[in-house]
Amino acid sequence: MRFLLAVSLALQLFQQGLDLYYQGKYREAAAAFTRAIQQDPGLLKAYRARAKAEEKLGLLDRALEDVNYFLSRNPRDQDALYLRMRLYIKKKKYEKALEDAELLLSISPEEPTYLYSKALILESTGRLGEASLIFEKASRLFLDESYRELSSFKARVDRNAELLKQGKNLLEALTELDELLQGKHPVHLAPAIPMVARLFFYGEGMVWFMAKNLIISYARRVPQDRAWVWNLVLKEFNLWSRGKKKKEIKRMERELSSLRALMGVK
Repeated sequence: MRFLLAVSLALQLFQQGLDLYYQGKYREAAAAFTRAIQQDPGLLKAYRARAKAEEKLGLLDRALEDVNYFLSRNPRDQDALYLRMRLYIKKKKYEKALEDAELLLSISPEEPTYLYSKALILESTGRLGEASLIFEKASRLFLDESYRELSSFKARVDRNAELLKQGKNLLEALTELDELLQGKHPVHLAPAIPMVARLFFYGEGMVWFMAKNLIISYARRVPQDRAWVWNLVLKEFNLWSRGKKKKEIKRMERELSSLRALMGVK
């Protein structure tokens, strides 16, 4: 029982760390991932996530230690390999970075970001002829319609997430996010969801209504993130309820009960 409780707490702390990371609170995120690891040292994804936060904080050696530990158990994880390659580039360890670039391309030969990274590494080591050829290939792939579509999609999500964070043009931002959610790449709305969850508690009128619908729609379209979204909502409720009257809290608890059912959370 104690083991199961520790695993459950570790997952909660991991989700808390992701929330903080998406909000740009990298130091707090790293601390949450550390607490998750303390509860469950076998939660490997927490090491990879902490490495990303450490990279943002400029703690490159710590990030390398964490990502190497993760890769020792998941040697072909592309996300972790790409992170380690970036860290090696920042530390000017170009030969090691090139090894990771080659491994990434052995897994996904036509991924333009991997090709572009390899070209940058070759350019940094003076291998300009090779770099030029790879830059050319990467540029052709970057112009591929499907790749441009995804890049544009992510850029629009980031732009609207930033508007929500700043409290600007809320209705317009929520409307566009709802449109994006109906598209081909709903999972990439994740960076905007923490701000949407906040608006469920602090938004008014149409802003509140659209935030609620967006939470429900995201949970249904991206069911693997359902628990994460629900934990986000509960976290915001705990913050919102401080200092509120019992009547207000009861009203919001009814809203939460409705939201949970509509999200499909069991």
